[in-house]
Amino acid sequence: MPEPVSKHTASAKTPAPGRPAPPPARSPQGRADLSATEASAHIKEVVKASAAEQQWEAQEELAPLIVSAEDAPMVQLVNAMLMEALQRRSSDIHIEPYPDKLRIRFRVDGSLITAHDLPPGLMSGLVSRLKVMASMDIAERRVPQDGRIKLGVPGKGAIDFRVSVLPTIFGEKVVMRVLGTGQLRNSVDELGFDASSYQEVKEALRNSFGMILVTGPTGSGKTTTLYTMLKELSEPDVNIVTAEDPVEYNLPGITQVSVKPQIDFTFDVALRSFLRQDPDIILVGEMRDYETAAIAVKAALTGHLVLSTVHTNNAPATVVRLVDMGIEPYLVASAVKLVIAQRLIRRICTQCKEEAPVSAEEQEHLHESTLAAIQKTFHGKGCEHCSQTGYRGRAPVYEVMPVKNKELKRVITEGGTEVMVSQVARREGLVTLKMEAMRLVNEGVTSLPEAMQIIVSD
Repeated sequence: MPEPVSKHTASAKTPAPGRPAPPPARSPQGRADLSATEASAHIKEVVKASAAEQQWEAQEELAPLIVSAEDAPMVQLVNAMLMEALQRRSSDIHIEPYPDKLRIRFRVDGSLITAHDLPPGLMSGLVSRLKVMASMDIAERRVPQDGRIKLGVPGKGAIDFRVSVLPTIFGEKVVMRVLGTGQLRNSVDELGFDASSYQEVKEALRNSFGMILVTGPTGSGKTTTLYTMLKELSEPDVNIVTAEDPVEYNLPGITQVSVKPQIDFTFDVALRSFLRQDPDIILVGEMRDYETAAIAVKAALTGHLVLSTVHTNNAPATVVRLVDMGIEPYLVASAVKLVIAQRLIRRICTQCKEEAPVSAEEQEHLHESTLAAIQKTFHGKGCEHCSQTGYRGRAPVYEVMPVKNKELKRVITEGGTEVMVSQVARREGLVTLKMEAMRLVNEGVTSLPEAMQIIVSD
């Protein structure tokens, strides 16, 4: 006959309703003196045993981007539109409602081109289909909405579309940013720097601490430059963490975090957390306020290499912008190691490239010294290869300013203006955006009208 269980014993073995069961008693046979080799071997044994017992979760299966006659007409229309945008190398898709048409435009090589003018009656169905794909509320048409679509594309892998819906007086306008299609370079030497600038960039990347800043307008290639730097810096013995809005490319071996301002998870909050994650290298998507800049500068001065972006027009203006944010000038001079200002300009199509003289209108807008520097100009007359635009692809234009010479550090520490910083940097050999654009014109890489966007504004 089994022994009766006491009231106290029963309560110890059976947890109260709603409470978790107590952990099992530890085995008295355990060891507390495992060597590092033994511990490592034991980890491998546990993982092997667990893999045999457990069913590992399969990766999320992506919906394929295909056009099938079996699908509903609106599904076919949306899929065909996305496929055409990808084939045309589009970075953005614009769906714009008007009283008499629904206009579809693609941004290719930085310029918007009209792809289709559809009947306005298709607007409701097309927008609803995109809302469903982006997990939005299809019944809500009064306020803006944001979403994301992820599709599997043969030959391109996973492609993300960041979707923004905006109510207008004629209906909802949709703009889709295509993410993940840009071809990241394998190393910095493929980014297109000239020999001198390349050496400055490589030297800055060899620092174990300090700050590297990339500046330029939206769509100027800053993300590509920073991600390529991270790929080159990524090693098994280096801990890299990034805060981005959004994460545009998934980089293996790097911890990437997407900030969420709507729940107060901002860049400065992420950066504070990063400093408790034992980082070697930190990327901050953008420094737009004092809090983020102050933490980034502190991190750069305490043994971390920090990469980030700032929205300014040129490299000298970047260090001045940090001071304007509230960072002490002497901290800026000590923390910043390198500033890169960049733009993207369209390349002349190689299939229809021909020499072209400088027009009278162009001469009116250019200074005499600039005209004197022009040796030969070209343009593309338009062909099927470039969709009659005369351009295909884009070329980077860089302005690389190292902050290492005493004179430049002195003028920054003294709170010098953008003009003062620029003058000192030029005396030390700074190649400006204007000078670099002129070089690309003379080499026949781009046309004079395209380069004038940089030359006239510089």
